[in-house]
Amino acid sequence: MTTGRARADVPQDTFAQQAVQDAVTRERARIARELHDGVATDLAGAISLFKVYLERSKGEQDEILKDAFDILERSLKHVRESLAELRPADVGPEGVVGDLRRQAEEFSRLYGIRVELSSIGTEDMISAQHRAVVAQVVREALSNVRRHSGSAICRVKMAFAARPFLVEVSDEGRGFADARTGGYGLMGMRERAAGIGGRLEVVSTPGRGTTVFLFGPI
Repeated sequence: MTTGRARADVPQDTFAQQAVQDAVTRERARIARELHDGVATDLAGAISLFKVYLERSKGEQDEILKDAFDILERSLKHVRESLAELRPADVGPEGVVGDLRRQAEEFSRLYGIRVELSSIGTEDMISAQHRAVVAQVVREALSNVRRHSGSAICRVKMAFAARPFLVEVSDEGRGFADARTGGYGLMGMRERAAGIGGRLEVVSTPGRGTTVFLFGPI
């Protein structure tokens, strides 16, 4: 029988890893839809109503209502950031490195954070699936630097030629005590790494910064 042998040369764990990654992607898409159709839509509607009220009342604005409006705007911004992370953009035609260069320029221009990029080897030395995970993990790590670290510099080192490949994202920010836990961002990065048979490790020291390591599959 040739049907049962057609895929015999492909390791079974490769199919299992792909199944895990597909399941994680589907679940992220489901959560993103619920956030967009529920919380984000309700927040946007409430903000619109507040804007109408504040414009009509002009100089007679209630400070409590103004504070509530500011809170709603910040909440909507955070929800939209979460949606962007749950539904990460595909790698563009310029590849992972090109996309990250654009993001580095944006970080410098908008947030005053210098992002230094370096690579050993070229990204075509790893598979398209692995490149997508590298892009997603680095984007999330940079987002964490911007939101939590307080660091003015971040270094991204990508060793595509290493076996397994290795990506390192480090900052010089405030750090945190227990790198084994972390929020949903770190959880998502760990899931993406596990989905390709790799692993993610985080080393952080309070007051001395954080480093995220992404190891590709062996």
